[in-house]
Amino acid sequence: MKARAILTGIGAIALAWANDLRITNFSVNQAAQTVTFDIQWSNAWRLTTPPGNWDAVWVFVKFRPCNAYTDPWTHGRISTTLSDHTFPAQLEPVLSDGSAVGIDPAPNNLGVMLRPAAPGTYATLGPVTVTLKVSNLPTTGSYDFRIFGIEMVFIPQGSYVLGTLYGWYSWGDQAAYAFDQNGNNGDPHVPYNITSENAVTLKWAGSGATSITVPATFPKGYKPFHIMKYEISEGQYAAFLNTLPSGAASLRYVGNYNNYRNRLANNGSYPNQYYSDREDRAQNHLCWHDVAAYLDWAALRPLTEMEYEKACRGPLPEVRGEYAWGTTNITFGTTLSLTPENGTEVFSAPANANCTGWIGGNYTGGDGGQGPVRVGIHAKPGSPTREASGASYYGVLDLSGNVWEMVVMVSAPDGTVGAPTYDGKWGDGVLDWTTGQANETTWPLGNPGGFGIRGGSWGNNWDAQRVSARGCSRPDHTCSGTRNPDFRHEHHGGRGAR
Repeated sequence: MKARAILTGIGAIALAWANDLRITNFSVNQAAQTVTFDIQWSNAWRLTTPPGNWDAVWVFVKFRPCNAYTDPWTHGRISTTLSDHTFPAQLEPVLSDGSAVGIDPAPNNLGVMLRPAAPGTYATLGPVTVTLKVSNLPTTGSYDFRIFGIEMVFIPQGSYVLGTLYGWYSWGDQAAYAFDQNGNNGDPHVPYNITSENAVTLKWAGSGATSITVPATFPKGYKPFHIMKYEISEGQYAAFLNTLPSGAASLRYVGNYNNYRNRLANNGSYPNQYYSDREDRAQNHLCWHDVAAYLDWAALRPLTEMEYEKACRGPLPEVRGEYAWGTTNITFGTTLSLTPENGTEVFSAPANANCTGWIGGNYTGGDGGQGPVRVGIHAKPGSPTREASGASYYGVLDLSGNVWEMVVMVSAPDGTVGAPTYDGKWGDGVLDWTTGQANETTWPLGNPGGFGIRGGSWGNNWDAQRVSARGCSRPDHTCSGTRNPDFRHEHHGGRGAR
């Protein structure tokens, strides 16, 4: 379903995009330092039975003096006093770790995580009206204002299984090197049980005696967190570019228009110089610096490869060779239902398609070609099971297929064998405006960096899509170009966490 968040401010009208989310009727009261908006999204849930999680929307605000095209936008700080805000009965704010109702304490009060206030499932939640106090909002002057929403899924605290028993090598390199207690190239393969965030020493298939001790500060997936429900879409990435200073935006613009279904263009006019006519399509051609910059700007953070496996598998036992939906059954979509695509298209053939991966040719129907498709495309009426919708245990979509997930590896920051230093710090909404890069010193930035890719893409066959396949996220991997944080590839995208 195509969704548009229409954002009107004193200085300008702006558009931001997300899959199946609408933020409308945006207004600003500068004297009171408040913003008011209506919000709704479809297929919302909050569960009390396993998995006991919910979906949510991460909402944040940015502003800038009118016509200051070369200046950065200021990220809004949300008051931590709940009585400063007005929330409808259907929604409540929750801390990013899911522990309590509230706004994350300063200095991390850079947005609000909104979840259903009552347990249940909702075909449509809203529209309902929210008013937020933004404590650093200017009380006078002429400003442009924008509000953004990103759909999230809560991953509860708990133990899980890391790695799988499918063997260390199959077709190509990309299915190799799963985490394996024996570190060997043959049976028996023994996964890990991650039961805390304490330091843990890990081996991987093919590593032999080599191991890495992962410190307690590295996010392992045991602690609770929110993850983006979908991969970064073209519309979301365009909205990001439209709130960067012009110089930084040009550095983060991916180019490659109309190449492998990328429709992100840069020939619009202010306030939407960057735009896409396929705003719900997963953004490809991203490099590590692009993904990290988007997440820092949104006050999110990169996902680790351990958290990736937790988000896929949940607390269930591993299944040999499983995909993100928990079985070994995979069917790639070949035929799209609408021509041209309009954000409501699905795969009409095969009828049981549950993954976007290599089909050996162009799509039939739709816009044709080869490349990513609309995020969440497999979750449609008539696909109620995880396998049918391509959903993870917690309801996260497209963790297998569509575009590669760029993640922080279990490695030293330079990508070699050694302890990772990443500590899961959230972004601060601010970039290095000269380079257009993330400015978080504990994130693995630089060349090369401790980042890799998981989950396969539209251009990969069945083996790369598996949960524990990590041939391109092991230390010293040799996947072409992936070690370069500025290398853009038509298969690469990403999502973040908080």
